[in-house]
Amino acid sequence: MHGVYYVAPAAIALLISFLVVRGASIALMMTGMERERARFQALSAFSGTGFTTREAEAIVNHPQRRRIATWLMIAGN
Repeated sequence: MHGVYYVAPAAIALLISFLVVRGASIALMMTGMERERARFQALSAFSGTGFTTREAEAIVNHPQRRRIATWLMIAGN
């Protein structure tokens, strides 16, 4: 019974993280990004890893995408 006290919060945190990244990838797709690229960029911004120079330019040079990435970085922190 004690294991539930550890597993449940971790599962809830993973679910919330998944939903945040999923929502952000949809928001990035709404700005015109391809699905796979949007998913990778959302996960990269949320986790703080994985940005490549050319890919990051697609985010930084677009004001709405930059705002989405900013909120993801804050939420991931």
